[in-house]
Amino acid sequence: MESKMPFDQSTQCENESDELLSVSRRIREMPYLQPPETLLPSIMLAVKQKRFPVWYRALRWARSPRSITFTPLQAAYLASALVLFSLVGALYLVKGDQQSLSGAAFQDRLSVTLALNVAEARTVAVVGTFNGWHGKGYEMRWDQTRGAWTLMLQLPVGRYEYAFLLDNEKLIPDPGAGFYQDDGFGNQNAVLIVGNQNEKAI
Repeated sequence: MESKMPFDQSTQCENESDELLSVSRRIREMPYLQPPETLLPSIMLAVKQKRFPVWYRALRWARSPRSITFTPLQAAYLASALVLFSLVGALYLVKGDQQSLSGAAFQDRLSVTLALNVAEARTVAVVGTFNGWHGKGYEMRWDQTRGAWTLMLQLPVGRYEYAFLLDNEKLIPDPGAGFYQDDGFGNQNAVLIVGNQNEKAI
């Protein structure tokens, strides 16, 4: 029967060392080759950072911790801007409330048409308790079809005294009024009652 020889470990180590030396020598002897021009762009394209959507970048920016410092001058500017912004907002709200109130008040007004048949007058205006007895802005217009001076008023519900001012000189009460009131100076004013119900409106 054939006997086995013991394994020689020293011989195996020497063989492996010779192979490594041979590989190392061959690597050193290899010629140097220039990389192709497309290598660097292809590598950069492969490692290019992925661009995230705007909403994701904004979320990351908002979540990232940061310190904010102000100089006294910057703080004063910021405080002034906040005060100005608050004032503008308050004025806007007040204006909106006034418009809503004026709109509501306008809805509560009723239309009243006054007429005066005095063809010889050059100008006619209406004066009364609803305009402080001033005719400016309350000038009547001659209506050719009706043959009379007319003016439409928008008045809230209430009782008013009024008269017609002819040619900026002569003051006369409305001849078509149903009620009159002494003015305390020997003259009379026409009485106008504006109401929501027909029996109270004139």
